[in-house]
Amino acid sequence: MLATFVLPIARALRLRGVDPIPLFEECGIDPAGLARPDWRIPNVQGDALMHLAIQETDDEAFGLLAAQQLQPQVLHGLGLAWLASDTVLDGLRRLTRFGQVISTGANPALVEEGDRVHVVLADAPGADEVVPAAIDYSVGMISRMCNLTLGEFIAPLSIDMRRPAPGEPQRWEYELSCRVNFEAEVTRITWASADIQDPLVTGDSELARVNDEQSQAYLDSFLTHSTTRKVVNEIVNRLPDGPPSQEQIASDLSLSNRTLQRKLKEEGTSFMDLLQDTRLQLAQKYLKQPTRSVLEVAYMLGFSEPSTFSRAFKRWTGKAPVEYREEQQSD
Repeated sequence: MLATFVLPIARALRLRGVDPIPLFEECGIDPAGLARPDWRIPNVQGDALMHLAIQETDDEAFGLLAAQQLQPQVLHGLGLAWLASDTVLDGLRRLTRFGQVISTGANPALVEEGDRVHVVLADAPGADEVVPAAIDYSVGMISRMCNLTLGEFIAPLSIDMRRPAPGEPQRWEYELSCRVNFEAEVTRITWASADIQDPLVTGDSELARVNDEQSQAYLDSFLTHSTTRKVVNEIVNRLPDGPPSQEQIASDLSLSNRTLQRKLKEEGTSFMDLLQDTRLQLAQKYLKQPTRSVLEVAYMLGFSEPSTFSRAFKRWTGKAPVEYREEQQSD
């Protein structure tokens, strides 16, 4: 994901009296790197930061608070073009066109249906874990950008969220000013077409066009991810024999170690990020299969000892493997 996308989280933490820097460091996010406008971080680090933020603030609605701190510049060219859109609907169209600027796992879809317009947020390919605060943050971000584009408040007709119901659901309905349905099959925001199609006096088609071009150029620079895909495939193949080294994967791909490192850097990632992210996604997938023991999962992911796997999994998710499995089975 775009590293600057975590800046509103930092601001929300400060509003709650929490220093964000130690949390960033615990998640492996280099605070100094946030000054680099094109720097990207693995989604797993953003999710881990959300987990820690909720623990530190004891606020289950922290994702909504973070979304309220977002400024368009955080989204780079996408945010500026969105703000310069001729209508709120045009801004939503830009989100679906350039959403992967924010995260390569993002796949928002715009559905125009009669007198209603829906934005549907699909899960990232291969993602099994539902991170409630991350869903709240995404929905809240879209709602805030619509309000900023219009220059005044606009309420959706309804919101469906693919996340468990919180302890105080009325907080979500208050913050988002509409009916919110939890435990839905898909996350979806619905507006009345008439509310988002009026021309805006703040629309600036030339400014929007320039920033659209910047967003497209940015996407073109990394979106192919051919090297990333190949590395992940090789990691999956090698994991049962132990965690592979970057040198081994480079050899498998007939690349020098330095060339592989450079290609991954150009695509906004690194070998260690991909190794950790792949292990986490596979761990979540395997733990949902009741026939697999924690011991078996540990060895399948290349851990020499179950205790080492348990510590790593808890560091990634905040939960022990057994606790995670029990929660999944009780849902």
